[in-house]
Amino acid sequence: MLPQITKEYPALQVTYGLPALSDLNRDFELDKIDVETEFLARTIRKCMMDKIVNCLNFFDMLLNPQQAPRIYLSFLQTITLSDKQLLEQLYSAFGTLSIECLALELEYTEEKEAEMITRIARVWTEQSTAFSTLVQRIRNPVPFQKKEKSYFG
Repeated sequence: MLPQITKEYPALQVTYGLPALSDLNRDFELDKIDVETEFLARTIRKCMMDKIVNCLNFFDMLLNPQQAPRIYLSFLQTITLSDKQLLEQLYSAFGTLSIECLALELEYTEEKEAEMITRIARVWTEQSTAFSTLVQRIRNPVPFQKKEKSYFG
């Protein structure tokens, strides 16, 4: 991790009540930040949002599978109503974060960036069980049963 982050983050954490740097790094890979910046809170929030947006793209692919990779076919063929509800829940939670971050692209304030860092971390934690359940279902889909065709004539 960049020395700037480990040096400057504790002051941000105390000022704004941010989550522990080790927790954010574990969940959002902050150690991939490789630029020195004058706006550390913004850089951290953008790194966190990269993961959220990647998840949103994945959920979108599952919800609109026209061009989905074949690897997900067994799950998509057996997707249940509860799976769809779980996907919608995750999509809604992460989508809300994405929309809320748009305002931060227009006007920088350290305080608002810090609030969003806390919010993203909280939503990630709240949704991690649902996300884990979804991943488990994708890894172990309900077996697909073909209907036997018969001819009565």
